[in-house]
Amino acid sequence: MSCETRPSATKAISLPVLGAADADGHAPKGPRAPHSSMGRRRAIVLGTIQLLMILHIAQWLWTGTTIKPIEPSESMETAKDGVITVGTVFFALALLSTAVLGRWFCGWGCHVVMLQDWCGHLMKKAGIRPRLFRSRLLLWLPLALAVYMFLWPVLYRFAIAPYTRPELQWPGFTTSFTTSDFWSTFPGWLMAVPFLAVCGFLTVYLLGAKGYCTYACPYGGFFAPLDELSPLRIRVSDACTQCGHCTAVCTSNVRVHEEVRDWKMVVDQGCMKCMDCVTACPEQALRVGWGTPAFLAKPVVERPAARRHDLTMNQELALAAVAVGSFFAVRGAIGVPLLFASGIAACATFLAWLLWRTLTERDVRLHRFQLKREGRVSGVGAACGVGTAAILAGLVYVGTVNAAIAFGDFQLSRVQVPPEVVFSGTRAEPEAPVRAAAERGRALYTFASEWSPRGPWTRALEEREAWLSAVLLDYGRAESILRALAEREGLDEPTAAGIARVLRGSGDLAGALEWSRAQWEANPAWAGLREELVTWLTADGRRAEALAIARAAYDRAPDDLTAMRRLSLLLSEGETPAEREEGLRLIDRTLEIAPGNPYALRARAVALRGLSRYAEAEADLRMAIELAPDEWRFWQDLGELLMSTDRVREGAPILKKAGEMRQAAMGR
Repeated sequence: MSCETRPSATKAISLPVLGAADADGHAPKGPRAPHSSMGRRRAIVLGTIQLLMILHIAQWLWTGTTIKPIEPSESMETAKDGVITVGTVFFALALLSTAVLGRWFCGWGCHVVMLQDWCGHLMKKAGIRPRLFRSRLLLWLPLALAVYMFLWPVLYRFAIAPYTRPELQWPGFTTSFTTSDFWSTFPGWLMAVPFLAVCGFLTVYLLGAKGYCTYACPYGGFFAPLDELSPLRIRVSDACTQCGHCTAVCTSNVRVHEEVRDWKMVVDQGCMKCMDCVTACPEQALRVGWGTPAFLAKPVVERPAARRHDLTMNQELALAAVAVGSFFAVRGAIGVPLLFASGIAACATFLAWLLWRTLTERDVRLHRFQLKREGRVSGVGAACGVGTAAILAGLVYVGTVNAAIAFGDFQLSRVQVPPEVVFSGTRAEPEAPVRAAAERGRALYTFASEWSPRGPWTRALEEREAWLSAVLLDYGRAESILRALAEREGLDEPTAAGIARVLRGSGDLAGALEWSRAQWEANPAWAGLREELVTWLTADGRRAEALAIARAAYDRAPDDLTAMRRLSLLLSEGETPAEREEGLRLIDRTLEIAPGNPYALRARAVALRGLSRYAEAEADLRMAIELAPDEWRFWQDLGELLMSTDRVREGAPILKKAGEMRQAAMGR
């Protein structure tokens, strides 16, 4: 037993006399120690799966392109944006097969199960005998996580977003089966070690064998209820002697001997079809067979064995709050992924229960450690209590910071002000509701920033704080935030561009241009900053300077498509036929490299119109409209072209349509 209290001396307890307990804490009556021959086979299967995963990654590193990760978590992309991936197909097949074959995938195909089995094996070698933490409400955590991962995005998009975010339109279903960035949806390598430590060793040590599967795995949240439908189950014959060998070897925490006694089959959703019980049965009374599914099963005894639980219902409710709070406390903090967050939540729940027991009960043990005896806390118990209190206090701290960020993000979503307005230099005062949301959001981000250790993880907070400061016309504060960020982490292109925009927004256009030019000259590869600089110079009527920068960029990298497009646009609107001809040649080259670009066709039409080649310009504009029929600018250009060539009857309705489309676009 991993955790136990000393029985009251006044209460008589009748106990059956059994043989020596095995490594899992069970006490079989059989003449020999229980042993399963299936563990080695399962280890070979799971090891082969790990090898295939490694080969998958190696193939991507070698070729640069591969099939997307074959992971159930990839289905989140389908739930959010309708993108069907390899992971979606794989997860769907796993769910369908579970409804027929039972919860086989968890036992025979999951790398996290292999991790837990390995950790459990090492603990047995070390003499540590974890026991399942038996909770009623925590069993619902996997299902809640599954709903949060896969069903909530669908519900939000179709039932909530139409009223709160009407611009979030359902894009329809698409497919995406290959990738050149295999690791884009996975956490960084630095997250692997703590994940293995928590979701492997710690969950097994605290919660029991396959503790993560039982209390934290969101995929199990779907696999477990679907197992109820499966007609393929562990079944028993009359040869069963109730020796307990099956329960002793089960690493899925199923009390097999009680299940088959009461139901003539295993109905527990935790059964992962490892078949250890089948191979360990000395009477060969167990088998895997077809028959009545669990949800239709009826007990064969008058009173089936009741489920054992370690907590009272009041304790269950309190610890459920701890589990939910712990999950959301770390979810999103420093890039903590959902699967890791669920493992932390499950372990924190057990630790909170252990701390409560240490404070309130007379005798408490954790595996081989006596934490409290006859009301006196041992040194180990005190250290465990202090450590647990520190962990829970840390979760409260992280949760408070995360809550501030979450509420700050909510306020940020209400600040719908185009950056073109904020950084235009007009210092347009925001409307009262926008100002109020920006002030609240900035205060929350400031709090979160001040209470977080400075590092790369606080960058996003500072950038959001700077943006909201600019919305509030506090350009000086926005600039100081960005300059402090650059001084601490080094100046990069996004920060340099942000400083330039803030300078321009404050009305210091000369300073913005000087800063942008200096940074681009020092870093010619910063194409985004260069594009913004050229745009500002053109808008300020300094076309010659803009053209010189665009030409210099093209001369440095004549195959750079972005530089080529910018120079071609400036030349196509040039003042001389020679410039327009040169611009036309560059546009044709961009279309050879990337054909079917409607904006390049529009630029070509501008150049052709400047050269009085109206028929060709009209053809290009009509082709651009075919490619992008919702772009009002194309319709407006076509209408103006037709009007300029005395085709008023054709041009007037097109201009009217362009105006209506523009108004609708502005309304959005």
